[in-house]
Amino acid sequence: MDMNQLLYNHQLAKMQASEVPAGDDRAGLNALVDHHAGQITAWRRTNGLPEAGWPREEQPARGGME
Repeated sequence: MDMNQLLYNHQLAKMQASEVPAGDDRAGLNALVDHHAGQITAWRRTNGLPEAGWPREEQPARGGME
């Protein structure tokens, strides 16, 4: 699965979890959010990337458009 699909799945699960009242259903959806986050972390590790943020050599320039 590519990173865009992983990010989409994670965001969708987060939105679904935020719309459900507290209780068992929300706990299950929060577990799904955690599952997708784990898949993203695993994908980044497999591809030699840091667990969060931009790879050092690909960081966008600071200070806006130049």
